[in-house]
Amino acid sequence: MSVKGLKSLCSKCKIKTNHTVHSEHKEEGDPSEYHYVHRHQIVKCNGCDTLSFRRVFVDYENAWPNGEDEWEIPTDIDIYPPISVANIEGHYLPMIVGSIYSETCDAYAQGSLTLAGIGLRTTIEAICNDQDVPGKELSTRITNLALKGLISKKDSTRLHAIRFMGNDAAHDIKKPSKSHLDAALIIVEHLLTTVYILDQETRELDGVVVEYEVFEKLLTSKLAGFKVGDSFPISKYLGKDVRKINGSTKKFEDELNRRIGKKEYAFFSMGVKAKFQGSKEELQHYTLNCSPFPILPPASVPPAPKK
Repeated sequence: MSVKGLKSLCSKCKIKTNHTVHSEHKEEGDPSEYHYVHRHQIVKCNGCDTLSFRRVFVDYENAWPNGEDEWEIPTDIDIYPPISVANIEGHYLPMIVGSIYSETCDAYAQGSLTLAGIGLRTTIEAICNDQDVPGKELSTRITNLALKGLISKKDSTRLHAIRFMGNDAAHDIKKPSKSHLDAALIIVEHLLTTVYILDQETRELDGVVVEYEVFEKLLTSKLAGFKVGDSFPISKYLGKDVRKINGSTKKFEDELNRRIGKKEYAFFSMGVKAKFQGSKEELQHYTLNCSPFPILPPASVPPAPKK
């Protein structure tokens, strides 16, 4: 027998959706002794087809009136697997950081609030370890996260609040409230996003070039539009992408010159210093020795068929 139109929380959709009851075991207490109904159900979400176990306990003995001829009946509902509170996929995170974060979210979903409070504090410790943030005490390490530029000063203040909550849970066995845990989870997930995820998600976006290796890779990629023997300043080769260089290209050119001199960058040789397209100063020119992109022979065209 199936029951249609049942609304229940879905552990995958994380919202109430229509479910179908595929199996149910019902127990009912004797009204003359203690009246209750206890249901054990296997349900399936009509949206995502996820199967869940659902336990419903209806306690008629503790009902109370909430209006004319109306009674409020206490009802406890448990869903398994429990609905995850995690909002970050583990594959974005280092193994130990992801493991502690996942276990913390599992503890929260299971109602183990004290363990969840300790876990959020431990997640911050794990991030500091992974990022080689110095300090013997977590308070110092949180401050150093900001000094290292991984978080803002305002974020640092928020993390200290989680440290206090974790200390209370660990040392004073003080259970945090769900509202405090919800806020703390948002803060920790913001930290995880800032430190690990944004760089991965925005990797393909145009950004400022700050490392020589990135500059060299960018420069090499632009050589496809030039022919061997061309001699131009770096800005000509980079074209519009010169905007990615924060300030002058000189700091990168100095390293490029060194690598050309040691024959570690074979695509260029040093050209003349001369003004270019009305520049005020003489600019170092670089002569293209060879292309990093192989030149393919033109495709042969088969002869037209004889009529």
